[in-house]
Amino acid sequence: MTGPESTEEKTAAYNRGLDAGRIEQRLQGHDEHLRKINGSIDSMTQALRSLTDELRSDAASFSAEVTSDRRDTSERDKIAAARLEEAGIAQSQRTVRWTAWQRWFAVIGAIILVVNFVLGLYVAFNR
Repeated sequence: MTGPESTEEKTAAYNRGLDAGRIEQRLQGHDEHLRKINGSIDSMTQALRSLTDELRSDAASFSAEVTSDRRDTSERDKIAAARLEEAGIAQSQRTVRWTAWQRWFAVIGAIILVVNFVLGLYVAFNR
């Protein structure tokens, strides 16, 4: 019953089975490779998301710091202006204007003080 045709058919079928097995094996290899690629793409996507979130939070905190610094600077400028104004008012209140007779009295008193000092030195060293 086994003739040359059936042997050739069996050999052809065997070869087709080998080819199919090789193709199946190659496809499984490709599937594994695609799973690895998809896994690495997923991990890269997660890494990029976390990086994006970190950058957003850093940008938000930087923006908040800049806004805070600007607000602090403007508040410091307002406080400085108020203190300068207060200092000017205090200075003007502390500044005493002497009248003409008070100036003359101070000048005459200073002259008398210097003359007395010189006379005291003269008397002290001429004995």
